[in-house]
Amino acid sequence: MKVRPILVKTAFIAVLVGGVAAMAGANAAQSIVGTWATPGKCGAPLATIVVEPMGLSGEDFFCEFNSVARTGDTVRWRGTCTYGADTPEKTSVTARLAKGLLSYRMNADGWNGPLRRCPK
Repeated sequence: MKVRPILVKTAFIAVLVGGVAAMAGANAAQSIVGTWATPGKCGAPLATIVVEPMGLSGEDFFCEFNSVARTGDTVRWRGTCTYGADTPEKTSVTARLAKGLLSYRMNADGWNGPLRRCPK
């Protein structure tokens, strides 16, 4: 019985499988769920937002979404947002991740950000 060729084949297969898994992980889009803030301002008033799979909130607003779509590093939600004591408004929110920084906009308003992920 030749043990060496079997070990070499087994090692090659393990490296190949590990490489494929690493490539798949590298191509997977990073989650944007979490707490984001103006760089250096985690926890500061009006500087922090919380992104959830079907929600977005800040100190003076919250949004609840009924649909979400993702293409690469861009996420689009549709639902309603409430600002202060106002009645909920139909809103489309787009968020995009670039170089580890998050920017978002509501409807056709200008972009907010860039924001940096806050530590857990």
